[in-house]
Amino acid sequence: MSATARALPSWTHDYATLRDRIASFPNQHEIRSVNQDGEDVEILRYWPDASWAVPKDAQRLILLGPPNDSTAAELAKAGWQQSTTMHLLAGKPDDVEQVVKLADTSGLFEAPMDNYDVVEVTDFDRPVARGRMRYGENYGLLTDPDLFSPADPDTARRAVLANFAGAAFGHGLPWLLLVATAEHAQQLPEGWSKATTLSFWQHD
Repeated sequence: MSATARALPSWTHDYATLRDRIASFPNQHEIRSVNQDGEDVEILRYWPDASWAVPKDAQRLILLGPPNDSTAAELAKAGWQQSTTMHLLAGKPDDVEQVVKLADTSGLFEAPMDNYDVVEVTDFDRPVARGRMRYGENYGLLTDPDLFSPADPDTARRAVLANFAGAAFGHGLPWLLLVATAEHAQQLPEGWSKATTLSFWQHD
């Protein structure tokens, strides 16, 4: 199957919603999303062939899978630059950490929202970490937690992920999916493995 004819997995639909973006589906191979103001057009798809024409109004591309060097060269010629690389990690809830001990001065709070659940870690009542999870049919999709200068960044991040892992286990979901930064993906905790790469491109 060619890169231009590969249908997207269902978690990609949820990834836009998890980031408060409004998604539409021009075809089964692409997801187009905008922010709440209808601006900042983003296209998510597998790496296309070099002949692919980028939509004229696109401001960001997210390309899944191993990079295509010829396509990357054509994008660079057209004024696009790769801004970051992230990784989709996969793990079974019962194989990953579900409990993390926090300091006595810390607290953990859960808040179900319309489109996703939120978990926040505080220290002396100040938010230090926050993450989101959206439930799919057989998975929970997580974002890499946002950190707000915690004294112990690793513990704060792990606490958010562990809480979501416990929730997914309680719902009987077989998989957790986490879109993580390249830095965090290099430090894979027990039970997680790399599933695919997300290359982010921005127009000059």
